[in-house]
Amino acid sequence: MISIECLKVIYQRQFGDLEDFEAYFSPGRVNLIGEHLDYNGGHVLPFAIDLGITAIFVPHSTNVLHVFSEDFNEMFQVNLDLLNHGNIISNWASFVLACLKIMKSRRIPMRGGNIVIQSDLPIASGLSSSAAIECLILYMMAPEVYDRDRLSLAIDAQRAEVEEVGVKCGIMDQYAIAFGKENCAILLNCLQLKHEYVPLDLKDYQLVVMNTNFPRNLIDSKYNERKSECERALQEIQSLEPVSHLAQAHVISVGVIEDDLLYYRAKHVVTEEQRVLAAFDALNLGRIDYLGNLLWQSHQSLDEDYEVAGDALNCLIHYAHKFRGCIGARMTGAGFGGCAIAIVDKSLVNRFCTYVGRKYETDQNRKADFYLVKPVDGVSRIK
Repeated sequence: MISIECLKVIYQRQFGDLEDFEAYFSPGRVNLIGEHLDYNGGHVLPFAIDLGITAIFVPHSTNVLHVFSEDFNEMFQVNLDLLNHGNIISNWASFVLACLKIMKSRRIPMRGGNIVIQSDLPIASGLSSSAAIECLILYMMAPEVYDRDRLSLAIDAQRAEVEEVGVKCGIMDQYAIAFGKENCAILLNCLQLKHEYVPLDLKDYQLVVMNTNFPRNLIDSKYNERKSECERALQEIQSLEPVSHLAQAHVISVGVIEDDLLYYRAKHVVTEEQRVLAAFDALNLGRIDYLGNLLWQSHQSLDEDYEVAGDALNCLIHYAHKFRGCIGARMTGAGFGGCAIAIVDKSLVNRFCTYVGRKYETDQNRKADFYLVKPVDGVSRIK
């Protein structure tokens, strides 16, 4: 989390004197397992992390909102009565405007004022920086509305990304950031929008996030293409089995699909659903070794069946697999670059990061970054 004292200095530089203010934190998220299942009606197992976006907000009585991003050194300004005329300067501002438009469509009162934001979450890395800013803006604009109705917070944030930004994402990222709980992962039923918490106790192991520093752009990537392929695969399965979403299908029903490409897409979704439920049981039973095996299986499926890994992510997983103190690793997020996670013996974490980092840089001519993260509460006001 970025220091509030640092944000106060930035605020004074941009806007002048600072007296009364509100401070907020919106976390990123890691999905432990269950990739590309949220838009297929399956289960996922994410958690909010202690990297995210921190903000200072000074409300005032006008209908003008100023948002300054320290990371991009850019100011976004918009009249809340004239949202179609916001000065979109770069991608981050489009997410801000998208959230404001959703609030206006729901007739939720918004507040003018001055906002400063800064992130320690790597951008375009697969740790949900977009969902973090969506949930942050919505929550800051109407904390009394969204604090007591976090399901609406998640749904409105997802609507902003789908309807206004153009990414046909599922709800996992926004849900995890809205409902995050300290020291817990969330088993989310993406179809019913119901969840239960499970303690994320890895015992003698540490979760390590590995950033390829190979940026993703879901709008320009094949994310929407994968979603379309799953819809086509579902149509074929429905001739045999009356299911409404692909993750509900029985593994035997996948065999009805004649097109090889659609077959492998469906195979990943159906088997990944089984792995998520097995991972939930493994955490409840304290079987961290079994959880690690499920991570290896998940990555292999994402690479070979769903084809969303790529060279950079596969390189990290390859060398993680070679390290004896690592019991499981997989890409996390939508893929096409971004991050991977590994479960590593706590006593060997430094050696692991050095070894994998050196091998990755040699192979990919690019440095990887490593983060030790822990589960935290969802978006909230800092008291």
